[in-house]
Amino acid sequence: MSPEMLRGMVVFVEVARLKGFSRAGLALEMPVSTVSRRIAEFERDIGLRLLKRTTKKVELTEEGEAYFLRCQRIMEDIDNAHEEVLGTRVQPRGQVRVAMTADFGLRLVAGLPDFCRRYPELVVDFELTTRVVDPATENCDVAIYIGTPPDSGLTAIKLAEGQMHLYASPDYLRTHPPVRKLADLKTHACIRERLNGTEIRSLWTLYKAGEKGEVRVSGPLVLNGIGLIRRLAVGGAGIALLPGDLCREEVASGKLVRVLKAWAAAPLPIFALTATRMMPARTRIFLEFLKSQL
Repeated sequence: MSPEMLRGMVVFVEVARLKGFSRAGLALEMPVSTVSRRIAEFERDIGLRLLKRTTKKVELTEEGEAYFLRCQRIMEDIDNAHEEVLGTRVQPRGQVRVAMTADFGLRLVAGLPDFCRRYPELVVDFELTTRVVDPATENCDVAIYIGTPPDSGLTAIKLAEGQMHLYASPDYLRTHPPVRKLADLKTHACIRERLNGTEIRSLWTLYKAGEKGEVRVSGPLVLNGIGLIRRLAVGGAGIALLPGDLCREEVASGKLVRVLKAWAAAPLPIFALTATRMMPARTRIFLEFLKSQL
């Protein structure tokens, strides 16, 4: 393969992956006019029309879809081979693009300075978002998914499991009726979480020594951020279902108290989603960091 063909393949993979000339130009640090010219030359050289261009979007042709999958694997193999050869004598370098919620990012704050000192040539670019990000089609290497991910063809790497418990502030518990059984939650202000942008977690399912219990809760506050729910619980706004690892400091300082200690929600798995199992060293190193923090 000539250097010109390889350069054209790199540009084609980025345009196909990001579905746009402008986004590919930003990712490649290349003018849009150069991206367009490289694609035209690449299509001419291989004798196939790979992209359908309209004023609003860029889509792959049927031939382009099949060719994109092959080219993506080739580029991954080249990246991995390059890093394996150099890995024994140079620091991992480059950019790792990670999508996660701001609440999840807070779990990493304590460890990130040391990670950056150990790998000074790595740049970790975080997108803090509550939407589901697809690493196969977006400008993203790793996307964090809380819960069991759907079968989407992505590679799902389990990082940890988080145990969910009920918490409230001492002030709230002191000024409201006691909570002795699950049914008592129906009469309390429960701070509920909005899942996947639409669904509200109003049916709380908990377990105690093999026994399953369900209670439909209500309350005036619904949020899509665990961090804010925790802060509201500390402030006395109600009872919240929260990951235990995020509440250790508040429990130790007396700002939060476990409610119905015998009950807990099912463990909540945490996954890292990647486009493929063939990852460059920089991505594997970051995943190892995630596991160590969790």
